[in-house]
Amino acid sequence: MKKRLFSTEFKVGLTVVIATFILVYGIIWGKGYSLKTHKHQLQLVFDNIGGMVPGDPVTVNGVKEGKVVNIDWKGRDVLVTIELDDRVKLYEDATFTIISAELLAGMKVEIFPGRSERRLNLAKQPFRGKYGGRIVDVGLTIDKLAQDMSALTFRLDTTTALINSLLRTGQLQENITSTLENLNAISAGFASLPDTLSETLTQLNAAIRNVNRLINENRQPVASSLKEIESMGKNINQLTQNLNKTLKEIQTQRGTLGKVMYDSTLYNNLNKTLLTVDSLANRLRKKGLKLSIF
Repeated sequence: MKKRLFSTEFKVGLTVVIATFILVYGIIWGKGYSLKTHKHQLQLVFDNIGGMVPGDPVTVNGVKEGKVVNIDWKGRDVLVTIELDDRVKLYEDATFTIISAELLAGMKVEIFPGRSERRLNLAKQPFRGKYGGRIVDVGLTIDKLAQDMSALTFRLDTTTALINSLLRTGQLQENITSTLENLNAISAGFASLPDTLSETLTQLNAAIRNVNRLINENRQPVASSLKEIESMGKNINQLTQNLNKTLKEIQTQRGTLGKVMYDSTLYNNLNKTLLTVDSLANRLRKKGLKLSIF
């Protein structure tokens, strides 16, 4: 009796389990769900990860699609390896940002898949990401801003005290009054400037007209003088060339003048001739000139 009852209960339980399995499988099949998920790994490089640890979530447009699986060093940067579902499609303008996952703790990698038409080339890994900051970083920034505001408030107080001191002594009013008086004097000087400026421009125009008239009246003589100066320059240039040629002939002992200056034989002959002429002249002075025609 007990054996048959156990057999019936077993059959009923098995039937319920099979029916439940068929129902769940039918729902999953009808909705198009897949129990098998395909994931791939992606390497990202950051200059700062803000305390991220393996296991932190990876979201795509706010939807969780993976997690951080490993963190390592790559030179001076941090290499983060994430695991991402294959159904996520990334494009060339995709961005990777580390931000706070919760208000007080936890970090996550937020991915913007991009709007480009071209798919991201996964062979170019690792991809460069950026650090978006934490809530704690915002607090530190606010603290630094508060310090700057405190320093600015101190400077404003010092400036206000200095202005109050000047107002009490009356020096500031005197300086302002003196400055305004100087401005009034300058304005008065500028008021009479237009008449003087107009007169100066009139005189300048008259001088320009006189210069133009003088140029027009003497255009022909000036042109003739320029031509004469040009001709004179050519003659001077020719004379210079001739002198240079003569000096070269003298230096190279060519020509009569060069031989006279550098040939010692000609010099000696001239010297002997001069001595002979001098002796003949002395003889003529002493004895006279005797000529016998017949």
